[in-house]
Amino acid sequence: MSEVEFPPPHRILYECLNDRETKRLWDDYKTKYSDQCEFEEVDAAVSNSMDDFAKWFAQWISFAPAQRSTRVRILIIWHAHFLSLACQQMLRRSLEKRSFRCRVWFHIEVPVLQSAIVSRCITTNLPGYSHIPKIEGILNPMLWIDPRAFEMELQAAKR
Repeated sequence: MSEVEFPPPHRILYECLNDRETKRLWDDYKTKYSDQCEFEEVDAAVSNSMDDFAKWFAQWISFAPAQRSTRVRILIIWHAHFLSLACQQMLRRSLEKRSFRCRVWFHIEVPVLQSAIVSRCITTNLPGYSHIPKIEGILNPMLWIDPRAFEMELQAAKR
């Protein structure tokens, strides 16, 4: 992935069904530009409606930076695919009007953001993480054939 020049534009960080690489990238960026940027995070899996997210976002975008040395304020919206359509519409309008000192990054695991938002962002497709478990010992097929009997055997063996 190529490094995005500073100041950062609005971005979409797409990591299919995961947020491991996005978290690493976000932490590295915060460390590198901690003297020039103010960073904020919100999780759309928790706060995703007009009642809670939209009010919070309106406050965030209207506040001035805490320090004079801050050039840009960056918000990452984790799991942005959970935002309601009304929230996405409000965000699209905000990206059009107020993007000089406030930048928004979207983390998505499923590509379902409105195309009007996507057209205003740089999209980065992060590499997928695949975990291959290391299996040790013997697998007993009874676990799938009769799970209850298998569990009872384990309980009896512990006694």
